[in-house]
Amino acid sequence: MQDASGQPTANALDGDCGCETRVEGRRLVVDATDCPKEGRLAASPACRASVVVALVGCPVASVRTQIEAGTYVHSDGATALLVAAGRFVALAADHDRALAARTLRDPLGAARVAAGRSGSVAELAAETGLIEGLGRVAGYDDAFTAGLAPELNPLTSASAIPDMLHDIDDAGSLSPDELRERYDDRLRNVIEEYGVEIVADEAGVPREPVTMLAEGESPDLTLEEAAAILATSEDEPDAEAIVLETRDHLLMGMTTAVLDVEAVESGIDGALDAREIQQKIEGRLPMDLDELATIHGYIEERKP
Repeated sequence: MQDASGQPTANALDGDCGCETRVEGRRLVVDATDCPKEGRLAASPACRASVVVALVGCPVASVRTQIEAGTYVHSDGATALLVAAGRFVALAADHDRALAARTLRDPLGAARVAAGRSGSVAELAAETGLIEGLGRVAGYDDAFTAGLAPELNPLTSASAIPDMLHDIDDAGSLSPDELRERYDDRLRNVIEEYGVEIVADEAGVPREPVTMLAEGESPDLTLEEAAAILATSEDEPDAEAIVLETRDHLLMGMTTAVLDVEAVESGIDGALDAREIQQKIEGRLPMDLDELATIHGYIEERKP
């Protein structure tokens, strides 16, 4: 079965799964308290399908499963596999719907199939990290059983979820200048906590733009430099992860809003041409924060 966008979805074949999913900030919560399979992702393809469907177009930093006995946090490797599966499903449905549908229930099996292919499907599997998942985990038991750990403090864990550059409330209602100010505020919070010298040294960024941020100015910064500054905080992932998540967010946003790069070019009044937009989102050209704000804001504005 497919949804209105033509993408495969969990359906009546998955009637043995009673998991309910919801996104809270940067985490996916899987409520398996009423699931006959208890949300056991290692053993239940149906439960895996429910989780991957929830991650289509919605990358997260962590996945937690709630059962009557408590809440369990999946390992980084398991989370990366699930998020990669969601990315792959979103992008591959138009190329190979059967493989995209298999990815919902069997992401490791789909990754092996894609790894043996050539062409666009194999490229998408590599770009989304699906094939990389084969090297992260030995199998479903390794990913979803051995990696489970109880959540230490479920009452306060939401505060530990990182706020990355693209996690801006109501981004679609802000002008590019206003959105850039939000980016700067996020970076400024890190500088205020750790100090200009520490941030500049640990981020490997020249001291001048860090000082300018601390003084309330808005210096020229690339996405990579901003990510390095943000990653100085102990509450944030590393800079590479922030950059990749930002790019993924833009790509997933375009998928959700049914936009191609030509439409984005038109929507931002030609501030960047379609080829530049494509290359900047993919990381083949550097993207500064002003450009990010322009592209990010328009995509968010067009989301349904």
